[in-house]
Amino acid sequence: MREICSFIQSNLAVEMRLILACLRVTPNAKEARQIKGLSRTDIAWPEFLRWVDRHRVAPLVYTNLSRYGGKTVPSAVMSALRFRYEKNARRGLANAAETVRLCQLFQENVIPVLPLKGSVLALQVYGNLALRHAGDIDLLVEPNKMERAHLLLQASYRRIEPDLLVTPSQHRRLLRLLHHFKYLHDQGNLRVELHWRLLDNQPPRGLDLARLASRVSSVMVAGSRLPAISLSDNLLYLCAHGGAHFWSRLFWLVDLSEMMRANPAVDWQHLLALAGKAGVLRPLAQGVILAHGLLDVPLPEAIRAYVLQDQLVFYLARVAYRSMLRPQPETRPFFTSLLHYQCRIRCAHSFEDKLQIFHEILLGKDWKNFGLPSSLYILYYFLRPLLWLHRNLQRSWNQA
Repeated sequence: MREICSFIQSNLAVEMRLILACLRVTPNAKEARQIKGLSRTDIAWPEFLRWVDRHRVAPLVYTNLSRYGGKTVPSAVMSALRFRYEKNARRGLANAAETVRLCQLFQENVIPVLPLKGSVLALQVYGNLALRHAGDIDLLVEPNKMERAHLLLQASYRRIEPDLLVTPSQHRRLLRLLHHFKYLHDQGNLRVELHWRLLDNQPPRGLDLARLASRVSSVMVAGSRLPAISLSDNLLYLCAHGGAHFWSRLFWLVDLSEMMRANPAVDWQHLLALAGKAGVLRPLAQGVILAHGLLDVPLPEAIRAYVLQDQLVFYLARVAYRSMLRPQPETRPFFTSLLHYQCRIRCAHSFEDKLQIFHEILLGKDWKNFGLPSSLYILYYFLRPLLWLHRNLQRSWNQA
């Protein structure tokens, strides 16, 4: 079944091959030998560390190189990885405690809340907070509770995106266009993304908070029991989220692969049916193909049969694979951005969703940089080409 992943380069750089070999929570004997063998090859260690940081996978890389890399890995490299591992572990503990505090705060104020990814996923899938990259704290609330949740967060956080004062009508537009606001703790060490839906413009059908909450399980986090998205919903969400970002960070793909390894009895026919109803069928297949090709996760027969009938999935997987190999995901060329928008439009579930994405293309994110009164909001559409030209000319000038 490896022909499914023929787009993956056979001559992938040895640094990336070693990183991929380390991305297992519990490597088997064959995988352990592969880590040991690759670590003895001619590795450009500074480049290796850059790719580790680029994909936010230092915890697993450090853990598995410590176990299986032997003395062939330079001590300076292991020290650098250990520093990253310990820093991430401390952040993971802080995030876990704050996730519990915020969930309790919201519940006390009658605001239903679901934690997404983060500490809950780390414990569900990895069994250890320290093994997964600790980034933002993601919380999902109902759209009509956003204002109350925002006021509660203001006691210790400030909103950084949008950081502008917006009018009520602009706020309503942003709620239709976006899916979360970003907040930074007053002490600067914690970040929260407050979600009212899972994705920009394309809320997966059947994955709103009320339906997700009706199917939750639970997990112990920092001594408290928190709700956790069900297995099937989590698989769909991880693929929808990863697909929206073109899997540009490998740690998202590790989430998916480890969830698949830990749950080999998943009913994939049923999951495909759920994905079809939610409008995330192609992102699900794209993610599973990438996990199979890059991380050796067994390919479910139901997924194999589906992708052989839908050639667009191969195209989406190739685009995502190229995205993974780009040195920095945040600085993609303009035409790559257009390619990504094209893929999102082709993946959209309905004509209405396609129009919403087209709206996002026209509007861009320039509203983040400066505010306009509601009466002049339409000017964002006309300013976008000029602002894009200015940014690209400035980038070219700086690189000259």
